[in-house]
Amino acid sequence: MNTLNGILLLDKPEGWTSHDVVAKARRFFQTKAIGHCGTLDPMASGLLILLIGNATKLSDFLLTQDKTYLTTIQLGLTTDTFDMTGEVLTQTPCDLSKDKIEKAIQSLTGDIELEVPIFSAAKVKGKKLYEYARENKTVELPKKIMNFYNIKILEVTPERVSVQLSCSKGSFIRAWGHRLGQELNVGGTLKELRRIESLPWSIENAISMEKLNEIFEKDGFIKPESLGKSFIPASKALPHLKSVIADLKEEKLISNGQIPHSVSSRLVFELKQAAREGTSLGVKVLSSNDQRLLAILQTIPGKGLKIRRVFKNDNIN
Repeated sequence: MNTLNGILLLDKPEGWTSHDVVAKARRFFQTKAIGHCGTLDPMASGLLILLIGNATKLSDFLLTQDKTYLTTIQLGLTTDTFDMTGEVLTQTPCDLSKDKIEKAIQSLTGDIELEVPIFSAAKVKGKKLYEYARENKTVELPKKIMNFYNIKILEVTPERVSVQLSCSKGSFIRAWGHRLGQELNVGGTLKELRRIESLPWSIENAISMEKLNEIFEKDGFIKPESLGKSFIPASKALPHLKSVIADLKEEKLISNGQIPHSVSSRLVFELKQAAREGTSLGVKVLSSNDQRLLAILQTIPGKGLKIRRVFKNDNIN
């Protein structure tokens, strides 16, 4: 049986680690070649992007995308993890007005320098922060610029707020909630978190672990057609990139790491744009025979084209 190659939009349930999901998916799809883009903590639920088969080579192109969450922040409480799974550090009575809370929420928009949570996979001196925490070792927490935008207030009470917000790669919603508590001088801790979007995909098309298990138990294997809109072939995984079609001769050259002049000549506009703007652009190369993803090229300002990834030998879709 050929390995499935593509992206699966999965609705991760609460209580599962991202590693748990990958381990289960490896059994479902009968391959070890499965990874994910953007870890979700066990307490969080929602959209987890799984990369299956040769599509694991796409991770570098997908990890940079922005994400959107639904979150609830408990006010008047702080913990060592910035969420409800941690050890309580402080408890403060809350009697805040709705107006004050809403103003504090809206002030936390745009680029904000926040402390990275100690219970995170961010590294300091080559070691993950959560490893320092588990060993009860003191470490200076790094600060980083995180960007939050499109904040929509869903519910506000004196002790709890629920919002929808989008953020840039590497931003921590726990850190945002912690800062909100600081702004209100009562403390804040993440109570609930659900990812509803990881650009360009949303939770609406995701499949549940329960449904995946149901398909597997019924048929003993999983076909792409049984997954509906939750499965995206690798050739369609980066819709924002321009596509060029390669004939059989061009395909052979590309598979050997060479960029045919005939392909370069079809990308003159992109090369000029890259040189003019000083930015790199990605290009997908697809097979004229079956629309398989053959390679991803990159325009280098002033230097032409470079091959970023080649997909060969596998039946990548």
